[in-house]
Amino acid sequence: MRTARLDVVAIIGAAFSVRVDATLATKGVQLLTSRSYPVEFFDTEREARAWLLAQRDALRARRRPLT
Repeated sequence: MRTARLDVVAIIGAAFSVRVDATLATKGVQLLTSRSYPVEFFDTEREARAWLLAQRDALRARRRPLT
């Protein structure tokens, strides 16, 4: 996990039990890596892609050096 870079995670169409398992797993990874990242669940790929694009734009804006 040290070489993987997760900024955000979108999960599509997961049942409640899968959502619980995924949430617990991501919380564990966040504890082990000391990094925090948002995890969201979506019913459709379109919703997930829209959210991911918005998150990407926000991350790029924060990383962009001031000139």
